Amino acid sequence: MAHPELGALLAGAAVVLVELALVVLLLRRVAVLAARPRLPEADRPPAGLGRLVPVGPQLDEECRAGLRALESWLAAQRRR
Repeated sequence: MAHPELGALLAGAAVVLVELALVVLLLRRVAVLAARPRLPEADRPPAGLGRLVPVGPQLDEECRAGLRALESWLAAQRRR
């Protein structure tokens, strides 16, 4: 390489850009987490489970809907 200083300068610039991108990603994640509303206690999932797992009243509603669907499917099978 004709100019070793130029290579070191480019490498340093690349490191700075990567660090800047990581900081931006971290700040975006913090902003998204801060913007989420706090769920009421009854709707919070148990420790270790994600938000997509139904809990509390939602679980009862899902169970009733599933039982209704099962009953109508069984009734349709009997009619055949």
